[in-house]
Amino acid sequence: MNTTKWQASLMPVLQERLAARECASNGGVLFSFTGAVDADMIPHLIPMVERSLNHSGGSRKEVKRVMNVVIESVQNVLHHGYIDDEGEILLYLTVEQTPLGFQVHCGNLMEQEACDVLCDRVAEVNGMDRALLRKTYIDVLCAGEADALRGNAGLGLISMAKRAAGPLEYLVENHSECGLQLFTLTTTIKR
Repeated sequence: MNTTKWQASLMPVLQERLAARECASNGGVLFSFTGAVDADMIPHLIPMVERSLNHSGGSRKEVKRVMNVVIESVQNVLHHGYIDDEGEILLYLTVEQTPLGFQVHCGNLMEQEACDVLCDRVAEVNGMDRALLRKTYIDVLCAGEADALRGNAGLGLISMAKRAAGPLEYLVENHSECGLQLFTLTTTIKR
């Protein structure tokens, strides 16, 4: 499928999210992006998000935690996102300020099988308490083995969960235009 068509099909998802946040009180969208992403783009995307967070009045510690989640979210898309015929992976990303703190929403298209694996992995991570998250993080870090299905070493979701206030939330929607699933991961970082 043509990437331009995909971008056009992801744009309404982003616009809907932005419209919903406009109606909400006590917060707002600090940063939004939709389009193709690759590893070379991360160093360009991250400073823009960081600048938006710095202007929001968040503490240095909060900005650092949110930035970690943003980086892990984008890397998660790079590892699990559907690669189109042109070799591109598409995502949408929003960083929002809420009464609780900050929320990072990252969505991308995925094939059903990869989506199922990722949903299972998120459920597994959500089932861990703080102590088990820390232990698992250290165990995986020390093992240093790469997992083809989970990305580098499976640390991304664990790292995000350590910084999150509550479970990682996800939503899977059928994206009928291309027969893929739209996977959205939401992480809340408390003030």
